[in-house]
Amino acid sequence: MIAYGQKNLHYDLHVDADLHQKTFRVNGSLSFEIAEYSRDSVEVVLSKGVGEPDLDLSGIAVTVAKRDTFRNTSNDIVYRFHFSRKLDAGTPLKLKYEYERGAAPTFQYTLDSNFCMASGYGSAWYPQVNTVDQDGSKGYTRGTGKISVTTVSGITAVMAASKLDTLSAKGIKTYQFTYDRPDIFSLYIADYQVNYHGGAIPCYTYTLKTTVCDPRLIANTAEVITFLTGKFGALSIPNFSIIELPEYISEQTGIGGASLLGGILIPTSELRRFNYALFGHEISHQWWGNLIESTGTKGSDMLSEGLAQYGSLQVVNHFDPQNSILYRKTGYPGYIKDQSGIGYLKNASVGIDEPLTALTGSNGHIIADSKGFLVLELLSNTIGKEKFHAAMRQITSKYQHSRLTWASFIKEVEKANGSSLSWFFEQWCEQKGVPDWTTSWTQSSKGLIVEISQQKPVYKLSIELLIVFMDNTSITKKIEVNAQHTRSVIAVRGKVKSVTSDPEFKIPHWAPDLTEEARALGKTATIQKLRIEQKNQEAEKLALSYIGNGIPNDRFGLEFRLLYYLGRIKANEGNSDKALEYYKRAVQMAVRTPDFLASAYFRIAKIAMARNDRELFHWAKENALSADVLNGESDHMIPKIESLESSFKK
Repeated sequence: MIAYGQKNLHYDLHVDADLHQKTFRVNGSLSFEIAEYSRDSVEVVLSKGVGEPDLDLSGIAVTVAKRDTFRNTSNDIVYRFHFSRKLDAGTPLKLKYEYERGAAPTFQYTLDSNFCMASGYGSAWYPQVNTVDQDGSKGYTRGTGKISVTTVSGITAVMAASKLDTLSAKGIKTYQFTYDRPDIFSLYIADYQVNYHGGAIPCYTYTLKTTVCDPRLIANTAEVITFLTGKFGALSIPNFSIIELPEYISEQTGIGGASLLGGILIPTSELRRFNYALFGHEISHQWWGNLIESTGTKGSDMLSEGLAQYGSLQVVNHFDPQNSILYRKTGYPGYIKDQSGIGYLKNASVGIDEPLTALTGSNGHIIADSKGFLVLELLSNTIGKEKFHAAMRQITSKYQHSRLTWASFIKEVEKANGSSLSWFFEQWCEQKGVPDWTTSWTQSSKGLIVEISQQKPVYKLSIELLIVFMDNTSITKKIEVNAQHTRSVIAVRGKVKSVTSDPEFKIPHWAPDLTEEARALGKTATIQKLRIEQKNQEAEKLALSYIGNGIPNDRFGLEFRLLYYLGRIKANEGNSDKALEYYKRAVQMAVRTPDFLASAYFRIAKIAMARNDRELFHWAKENALSADVLNGESDHMIPKIESLESSFKK
């Protein structure tokens, strides 16, 4: 449920959850004060549950004249309460509610006999209140409150960043969570075991009893929080929770990790070996998206996804620096490969691109997590890391009780810099695309002559040059570029062997060693975007047309990837026969890319398990494990296979 535009929220909410019966009964009350722009009516949004909800809105001298309903863009039911007269701003109201949510899944809500996820960031499972911005966009409004959750004994309920009391009686356990600081509420219920690590911010892990975790999971998490606190400012949370998301739920929902204030949700397979990019990203959301909310549509994805991905890169730079260039260029090992320079170029090559300040729909993740974080890294290097992080700390101190606009973000960064950065934001954030240049050089008695030629639009750039001499020694020089053609003479000693511009990919651009592959695999970016947007039939039709038209000189495994995606589409539809056919065709291709090969075999193993085909399962299992080893165990196949094998034994 979501009531729009109210103030001073306080919740008294009770959940009675029975995982075995798949029931999730909610009742309680929400008190709030009417805002100026909603004096004549209040809207309450409820994800469809079992039967009609019992909703009662009341207040002193308040009469509800009528109530109507309609569907919003998320297909939720909107209940609009019309008052008999306009109320004064600040009028206190109370919404009483009672309903059975049931097991019908929505985004970030799932309930089965083993696990319950009810995320307030993705599901209207309790009364949320949104703020309406001046541009008409809506954002979450946090509230304080007391939430009690009743389950059978032996099952653990988790709500992050709260104070907890428990009561037990006759096989029933009640968890009482108190939020003195306004928050968005997310609830997770499972047969968890709890581990504790002390520190400035105490850390807890909630993991399933069969899960094998990295022995440094909690320690590494605490170190990352401490490191990012130095960059982004202090967090005022009583504790921090790492909550396991069962692997099968991750597969069903496509959730590879999530963040809530005071905690992160991590799939089973990602707990076995600590991944600095993944944990860096989700922990960075503690500041960007959780502590600091954006307002307005302009630049909103950069202020959440972009900055969280920037934080992830800082974590890698500090704790795993040998993989920093790889992260920027082609993706961090074991993390989402398309969240990198080549990921952006693949999308841009087929027209999936928008200015960073005007990202819409799925591009909020696709572009902010590829081009966006690289632009923020370039910005921090342009003004200096110390100045940039001073601006970030100022923002988290100044805006945690209000909301951050893109204009305010620019203002704080320029203040830390001491001068205007309009040229930077205009070329990198207000237009789509990235620079495309060629580098040529000759050596004469005058020195090394380097020419940089840009395609339009022209960017203002400071490009590093790696100059290698015939004796294999090297030097690095910088060349300032602000025109379509730039010629520079560099004094050197010795005969030059090669000149490479931007060798560490510090500037997102059409790098010669990435361009061919990006353009060849651009079709997969189109298919993936359609899948993200749940347009599976359109994605299937397009993928089949690509294959039907033929793929000559398939050096980068395009057909393999397309067949893999087709298998995923048919599996999601429940058509295991067709899914198996596509997966088998994929693994038989002459060119198979390592990033999907282990997963293709694993999905064959899943189908074999469902059919009790032990011969096929053993073959697929062994190939999945071998492919994972060849790919540096980036797909974490051991825990995934162990989970399948345990199902076979049952």
